[in-house]
Amino acid sequence: MAKTYPRTAKNYRIRPLTFATPLLENESLTSWLVRAALNQGCSPSTLTFYFWPEYRIWTYDVDKGFEHIDSDIHADMAVLAKTTVDTFNHQTLMSFAKEADNSLTEKTGLTWTRPLSKRNRYSRIGYPYCADCLKEDKTAYLKLQWRFTWSVCCTKHKKFLQLECPHCHYPYQPQLINPEQRYINRCHSCHHKLDTEVTDILPSDTIYKFQLLVDKVFHEKQGTVLGRLVSMGDWFDYLLFLINMTRLALRNPDYMFGKLLFQFGVDIDTLSTPKTALRFDYIPIEEKTVLLECTFHLFQISHSQWVYACEALNVTQNSFHWSKNTVVPAAFKQVYNQLPKTPKRRRILKPTDIQPTSPEAVMAAWNRLQRKREMTNHYDKHLKDD
Repeated sequence: MAKTYPRTAKNYRIRPLTFATPLLENESLTSWLVRAALNQGCSPSTLTFYFWPEYRIWTYDVDKGFEHIDSDIHADMAVLAKTTVDTFNHQTLMSFAKEADNSLTEKTGLTWTRPLSKRNRYSRIGYPYCADCLKEDKTAYLKLQWRFTWSVCCTKHKKFLQLECPHCHYPYQPQLINPEQRYINRCHSCHHKLDTEVTDILPSDTIYKFQLLVDKVFHEKQGTVLGRLVSMGDWFDYLLFLINMTRLALRNPDYMFGKLLFQFGVDIDTLSTPKTALRFDYIPIEEKTVLLECTFHLFQISHSQWVYACEALNVTQNSFHWSKNTVVPAAFKQVYNQLPKTPKRRRILKPTDIQPTSPEAVMAAWNRLQRKREMTNHYDKHLKDD
């Protein structure tokens, strides 16, 4: 049985907190550190500097955990919270990344993780939260599950997650909350309580069911693809493969993948393409919702339906290598291996004349610039307010 690791001999500051703050089930490390600081009557930055002065804790994505930086930090937290080191080790984004076989570094964005785009202590993208979950002051906390990209709604209250304050519309920044505000469910900018919705739109039954399915795979560490039980890593690889294929179809509905989705009963003419063309983890919740709803439909397609549709449209193995970095997931190989393979074509050199950029690429670049400008404006105001 795992035991709490006492490090009082090395760091005399490490003692159980005066006002106990246990780490709750499925709570993020950001949430625990903020609640622990506010319970002691100090700011989050004061708490972390007192215990770990050699690190600027809040310049990191705290929810990743600190095993890749200094494993002793988790041991210290275990003493402060009167719990086990394993509890902190397992309740991190890094723990999920290891199980999903993702590459791990402190500077690399983890797949299936909603980024915060940190600049010093300030996050230029708001921390996701559910307004209903934060209504009660003393029981309010942030769930680690909300940091995952597939989590677009709260499965308890069936409402979309929010990233900004409903009153001042600034990104929610729990790490910047002052001790005078007392609880984690406050906006650091306007000090209002985060207990109302930014939008009245509710998630569809499809997105709700699909999120429950993904959560189940996450907790059980395995899932079913095309009638076969596969590991969690293979299941998520297949999910990302379908998302990317859907994006290609939406970009060009008259091309092969657009026709393939139409064959499966997806009306892509009613769906919109992500505006910024950024990777799935970075696009807004409303754009993720469109892709996830379509992907959920594709998960219902059987092995035989895939093979029949691909043969009818003359789709080959080469078709699923839409870029030189594309890797066909292991879970899809049972379909892929039944398709013919066409010989590689000789590469034709492109003309050296300057070709105009497509309107779609120009608009995607423009939307990315607008997004960057909005985040920069929020950060500049934050500096002025400080």
